[in-house]
Amino acid sequence: MAKVEIYYAQMCDLCHKAMDYFSEKEIEFESYEVKWKGEGWLEDDNSREMLRRCGDVDFVPQLFINDQHIKGWKTLSALIETGEIENLLKQ
Repeated sequence: MAKVEIYYAQMCDLCHKAMDYFSEKEIEFESYEVKWKGEGWLEDDNSREMLRRCGDVDFVPQLFINDQHIKGWKTLSALIETGEIENLLKQ
């Protein structure tokens, strides 16, 4: 089974869209909430880990499928549209 991880913000509709996609497909995922504090991410364990893994990103969702970084909903939706997501989930 694929390992799916999602860094998300509660107020982010695209984050919820990404989580809904995996839920609808009955694909288990781990989710980590991060919080934006006006000019940057609130400093906590989740945001520190996201920035360590993703670099200096200023948007969410940030996803990992089997440790492969997927940068945002735009990238994820393209993978879904082309069917490439299925190959990532099989690895």
